[in-house]
Amino acid sequence: MKVILVGGFSETIELCEDCDADIVGIFDKQPAGQLGDYPVLGDDAAAAKLINKYKNIPVVISPDNPFVRSKLKQYYHESGYSFISLIHPRATISKSAQIGTGAVIHAGVNVSSNASVGDFVRLNVNANLMHDVSVEDYTTVAPNAVLLGRVRVEACAYVGANSTILPSVNIGRSSVVGAGSVVIHNTPAESKVAGNPAKSITKGA
Repeated sequence: MKVILVGGFSETIELCEDCDADIVGIFDKQPAGQLGDYPVLGDDAAAAKLINKYKNIPVVISPDNPFVRSKLKQYYHESGYSFISLIHPRATISKSAQIGTGAVIHAGVNVSSNASVGDFVRLNVNANLMHDVSVEDYTTVAPNAVLLGRVRVEACAYVGANSTILPSVNIGRSSVVGAGSVVIHNTPAESKVAGNPAKSITKGA
């Protein structure tokens, strides 16, 4: 399959290669030219002007930040592009799991039975989603994070590397869970928590 990347991130380039995806080009902030083996087609403004040439090639939105992905998806959608998910061949996806459009799923990821992964979610290396977990649109789950049974992570959240979310906990919309945290209670929207057990991080502290 042919794809275009938005953002020239090396780990997403290598994911495409591992998925045998043919990278036609990359839209990136840097000037048009080459990024490794692949042509840089221009920036986001150039993408809008090139839609007639590339409208039949799906786009992969690669930045890690959930809000950046959300804005880029809206921009490229309005420009006329379509989207595709990338799932590494060494990821394990249950036959009863659901994967949304535009998801980026790296090597070693486990998505267990009846789990739901929303649109434009990013599951980084070795993230582990257990049974009945729900990860909503645009959320990022960083490497080695573990989401235990029935966890719900609302849209645009960021779950840090090596963190653990205990069963049935709800992570609020646009929240951030610090790396290495153990979350034992629900977190409200737009909160930041860290530690073991995870506690709220006071602004300005």
